[in-house]
Amino acid sequence: MVCDATRRWDIPALTLSRPSRISSSSSAWLKVNMQSADSLDATRLVSDGAKPARSAAGFGRLTILDCPSTRQTFKNGPIRQSLLLPMDRLNWKSDIGQEPSIPHIDWDALKQYAISIKCAQSQNTAHPPKCEIPPIYSMGGVHLVRLLVFEDDTKWVARIQLHQETQYSKSLLLSEKDTLSIVQEQTDIPVPRVIGYDECQERIGRAFMIMDFIPGSTAMNAFGGPQIHGGEIPLHHKAKFHSDIAHIQATMTSIRFPKIGMITLRANGSYDIDPIPGLGGPFETAQDYFMAWADNAKFPMGETTIRSQLPSHMADEIILSIQEFPFRLKDAARALPLSKGPFPLHHPDFYHSNVIIDDAYNILSIIDWEGALTVPWEAVEFPAFLYTVPPPIDLPSKYDCDGYPLNPVIQNRWEERQDYIQSVKKAERQRGLGCELSTVLASPKIQNLATSIRLYSEDGKVGYYCRLLDTC
Repeated sequence: MVCDATRRWDIPALTLSRPSRISSSSSAWLKVNMQSADSLDATRLVSDGAKPARSAAGFGRLTILDCPSTRQTFKNGPIRQSLLLPMDRLNWKSDIGQEPSIPHIDWDALKQYAISIKCAQSQNTAHPPKCEIPPIYSMGGVHLVRLLVFEDDTKWVARIQLHQETQYSKSLLLSEKDTLSIVQEQTDIPVPRVIGYDECQERIGRAFMIMDFIPGSTAMNAFGGPQIHGGEIPLHHKAKFHSDIAHIQATMTSIRFPKIGMITLRANGSYDIDPIPGLGGPFETAQDYFMAWADNAKFPMGETTIRSQLPSHMADEIILSIQEFPFRLKDAARALPLSKGPFPLHHPDFYHSNVIIDDAYNILSIIDWEGALTVPWEAVEFPAFLYTVPPPIDLPSKYDCDGYPLNPVIQNRWEERQDYIQSVKKAERQRGLGCELSTVLASPKIQNLATSIRLYSEDGKVGYYCRLLDTC
């Protein structure tokens, strides 16, 4: 496939009507595959309040650039102190030449591409600005992140795919761009601005996206990070933060389409739904979606591995439950409520590591929209910082005779979920929305189903999955 080199840097036009609190010259996002301190062991039945880490096949997490303490220089002079960025919260490296997994990238071509965008924005091609890439980088499982620094204080971030382009990777990149576009156009949710992109690898050696720099920190890494607070939101900020997130989620789900799939921007300027890579579609009903999921579902671990991690008296039932779950879900899908559209937009990793805040815990941006899509209401979950293991798939010994958790941390999480539902209801009233989001969040059956489906295929959590269907 030959990529059109003339259409990819005229992206700022997509953001002219952007109703965001972030100035167009001060936002950014990074793709960093962080090993979170609150990761769950996917081979254990656990019920602590932490959100499971994504599987190795996932997309990693996003976090914000902070600042280098060392000076770098342009080829024609020093970088001003105002261009220096803090770096104390990321595991930045400077040995890019020693990293064997980094593909060959034409860095000069990347700089020239960025300069061409800057010239187009200013309509000044006679005096192109200087741009440098400091000798620092951050890398996750699927992306490499580099900083682009201009002499006029502008800072951009290039997120570069590590692997060869595929149709799957192209679809994700293009849909993420279009999802950010519709969110900017139709809501007041603050999201990153796409500066430029190329879903093909011919230009610099890999597909990439350039975005603005956001001067903030993720809610996960703020105030000392997980090492200090274990990833928990500080108590004195929690109520306001949950309320703000509730408004954002209610607004997000107000973007709806008659079909389930990935958002795409057509040539005529209208938005539409494309198939989901690896699953199919677009789907017109929830039943169609869940049956396709069941046909394609694969548990990440084999029977031998699962059996080696379980007590012998539990292994047979759990393994059978894991094996039969997709088939039983397919049979049960036809009876699901809310089976027809319109279907809401879903952020696939709605976690506070993907929420950028300022020092007062005000939300500046929601990041990491890769893989966002419209979904059945039965797939909509609480934000991931309110995650709990669905009781039906968990160990019964972790609950009392009334099904209430014995762990005080989970008890508190359940209470926080109820408070969050009230915040969602308030947001729905204030914004004149329906009550669909608060209804599905308040339904234990729907939440147990949505979370279990994600845990099954994405995280490979061992559990009694068929018991979930026995309660539906």
